[in-house]
Amino acid sequence: MVNTNKYVLAACLVLTSLLVAGCQNSDSGSQELTSTPLSEIQFAGANPTETVAATQTATASPTPLATSATVSATVTVPLTATPTATTVATPSSLPTPDPSANPLTPPTDMIYIDHNDVVLFEQIPEEYLAAAANIPMLFIDRSVGVNISEALDCLAFPSHETAPHYCSVYKHAGTPAFDSDPSEVSWSREGGYGRDNWHYETWPENDCRLWQRHVPCFTNRVTELLDQYQVFSFKFSYLEVTDGSTIADQPNGFFSDIPTPGDVNDLATFEAQHPDKIIIYWTTSLARSIGTETSDQFNDQVRQYAIEHNKVLFDLADILSHDPDGNPCYDNRDGQPYSNQHTSENYPDDGRNHLAICQHYTTETEGGHLGSTSTGAIRAAKALWVLMARLAGWNGVP
Repeated sequence: MVNTNKYVLAACLVLTSLLVAGCQNSDSGSQELTSTPLSEIQFAGANPTETVAATQTATASPTPLATSATVSATVTVPLTATPTATTVATPSSLPTPDPSANPLTPPTDMIYIDHNDVVLFEQIPEEYLAAAANIPMLFIDRSVGVNISEALDCLAFPSHETAPHYCSVYKHAGTPAFDSDPSEVSWSREGGYGRDNWHYETWPENDCRLWQRHVPCFTNRVTELLDQYQVFSFKFSYLEVTDGSTIADQPNGFFSDIPTPGDVNDLATFEAQHPDKIIIYWTTSLARSIGTETSDQFNDQVRQYAIEHNKVLFDLADILSHDPDGNPCYDNRDGQPYSNQHTSENYPDDGRNHLAICQHYTTETEGGHLGSTSTGAIRAAKALWVLMARLAGWNGVP
């Protein structure tokens, strides 16, 4: 049984946003990031450290998940401890799953996971948890993907009490108003939620981080690994939906037919060539300053496409832009003061509300890394378990 309310609502929002977008003045007053770029993961290796090019002043926290560093230079940030071998690894060091052991049947109906589905994590039947854990899955992203992967490592411990401290930080380092309920970072299951068959990679080359290069880089990598995985996915970063990005343009955006390989049609063609594989579509990550008109438009385009083509959709933007109580969160140009221990967010209200990452999930005032407070990363990881259980055959009904 599927709750269709969010599908109907998403379709209505899509139509509304597309109509409004055509009428808005291009001088929206939305503020772009004018500082140096936010931290970028440069290489994800099997070594005990990970190199991060960091350029944003970060926040203090008790042993955070991987996040932006505190200097504007290349620094070395220790990877967090995990109960099993690290899953942020070079391709040559990844264990080889066996997709033939538990073949999947690609779903014929849409599977759509958003913030309303996080609560289902605790209600996944044991048989579907086991089946989901056995699905060989690969996902590719930037630094927010590292955050989510590390949160999956946290859930691999039998409980939040046995996991490292950084896995269950629910208090906000800067503003107590953005503390979360401890239940948001709590779990308990004998043996934990093992993700040994779910592997994460960062983009292999810098030019792969251009949105126009995501699809060819993704399909090239998937082609190399077709025999190892049943489920594949990649995500666009919040850095690709800044104001001024062309990703949501009509024409010449991702959801149009651009001259070179790199649009959704090329991804759909590749998908059709491999009907025994499942590709998960994602909305983007979000930051405090991104929320933008572009991110609103692009994420609505993703939802509309997934609805119209019965795709598997992990709506990360929706998960990150709703607080644990389900309230929407908007960008940092709302006139509401907010500060962490290092910087403050106190921009004048620009009169526009663009969905952005909630302050509960990050202590950054411009960026959107899921560190320092664990709530956002753990919620995303729990939602991903719900999705994988759905792919394993669970109908989502408690």
